[in-house]
Amino acid sequence: MNRYLFLILCFSLQACGVRAPIAHFTGATVTQSTPEAFALEATFEVSNTNDEPLRLEHYKYYVTSGGRTLYQGKAAAELTVPRWASITSSIPIVVRREDIGTQDVISWRLEGSLSYIPPTALAETLLKIGIVEPTTTVRAHGAAEVPVIE
Repeated sequence: MNRYLFLILCFSLQACGVRAPIAHFTGATVTQSTPEAFALEATFEVSNTNDEPLRLEHYKYYVTSGGRTLYQGKAAAELTVPRWASITSSIPIVVRREDIGTQDVISWRLEGSLSYIPPTALAETLLKIGIVEPTTTVRAHGAAEVPVIE
């Protein structure tokens, strides 16, 4: 037990100089439509304000509309954000038509997290053995026109 506490303390001291990436929602578009469901793609600009590159791991998120959960997902990010730079990253949202009834437009809200690996060997080791998983918050919201079924 003391060993784990020591490792966590060491990680905390090492990670003090590492800032979490910043995920800014930039938009969503309908990418696919079937009689059963339609898909949106939510796009984020992810910024790194550190002196070292940050590896992004995965998104964990859920999407709600009118107080109901429409979708829960886990999407691989698998990108590296260069130091003092921004990249674009997208995640899928699938909405089943039976969950929204006859609405022509739905208002939706996405909340979740984006995990990343701080640029230190110790942080990467602690992540691999499951002791820590640094994350940053991702949030988005919008309105989507429900595609017409043809």
